Amino acid sequence: MLVPAYMKRYFARLTAFMTGYMVVLVGGLLLAKSGLATGMRVALAALTAAMICGVFWTIFRLLAECDDEYQRLLLVKQVLLGTAATLTMVTFWQFLAVYDVVTEGPMWVGAIWLAFFGLAAPIVRWRA
Repeated sequence: MLVPAYMKRYFARLTAFMTGYMVVLVGGLLLAKSGLATGMRVALAALTAAMICGVFWTIFRLLAECDDEYQRLLLVKQVLLGTAATLTMVTFWQFLAVYDVVTEGPMWVGAIWLAFFGLAAPIVRWRA
């Protein structure tokens, strides 16, 4: 099966950003434990977040570059389902905090969205 050019670009971008994310996260956490100034911690946080934002950008570039309208429709549905699931979870957690069941909200919302985005793929394709 021939892989379309837009998918090759998507996988290359995704690999680059996820590799960068792992390197920055692991390296940054190791550096932070050795004692860094607040400014450096802020810079590491920004760089780590930039890698995840790069993954989001990669997904939206795939939407723009996909030349198959049906595949684009499925991808849009996947994005919407992943977003809806993330917002549902965060909203529920917020109300747990309102009713003093928990004290803190969910962290890693970007990573949670990516997980729901991945879980949405087979659901969207199953329902297609």
